[in-house]
Amino acid sequence: MSSYHGKTPQIPPIKNLIIALSLLAVVIFLLFLAVGFVETTMPNNSYEVKITGLSGLTVNGTATIMVPIPASVDGVPVMSKVELTGRYQAFGWQTTIRETPYGKMLAFTTTEGYVPDISVSSGEFEKKEEPRLLVPVLATHGNTSVEEFSRRSGGTYTTVVFLDGFVPQENATPISFDLRYQGGGGIKHLIKENVWTTTMNATVPSTESGFVPVPAGYHVTPGGIYL
Repeated sequence: MSSYHGKTPQIPPIKNLIIALSLLAVVIFLLFLAVGFVETTMPNNSYEVKITGLSGLTVNGTATIMVPIPASVDGVPVMSKVELTGRYQAFGWQTTIRETPYGKMLAFTTTEGYVPDISVSSGEFEKKEEPRLLVPVLATHGNTSVEEFSRRSGGTYTTVVFLDGFVPQENATPISFDLRYQGGGGIKHLIKENVWTTTMNATVPSTESGFVPVPAGYHVTPGGIYL
């Protein structure tokens, strides 16, 4: 004869603990997922400008150096004028945005007899999620449109710098440009957008005057699910 009298089977304590821990892990994961899904991080712009080889040069009246600015493919700056001209003040130089035959550029001017090198950097958030690079763009590899080029994973293109007002000197150190722009990387609903990076490292003889074409490198880091 069976000895079962209708009693409920007892669950071992260790099994209760495992079930409780499993439920807790599920709750924590769901909370993390919910927070991540509603979290929004704005895209960021950062721009570093380093120009060396200037400290040994003599200025003839007014000297001007112009470099590219971060912009969208249609040439609209992605950093505010206040950010570019206000925080990009280098010792001994005045900073402005100038219109040129190639588009807008970041200009450094001085009337000092002797000038120091330039080293400035800054950054800000922005709302747009779109390709951006340093402009002007004089030419792209394969002569594609700027928009088509910007949507590739990367490549090289030709931009331009400007020099004027320096007294030519024999055996003077060349002027080196080291520019780096990085933008994007915003996060919305667990999706991270692309990161766009443009660098320009070029050396220009100090005897040059006017617009000088220089190469720039462009790279896109793909976005995706962010966990």
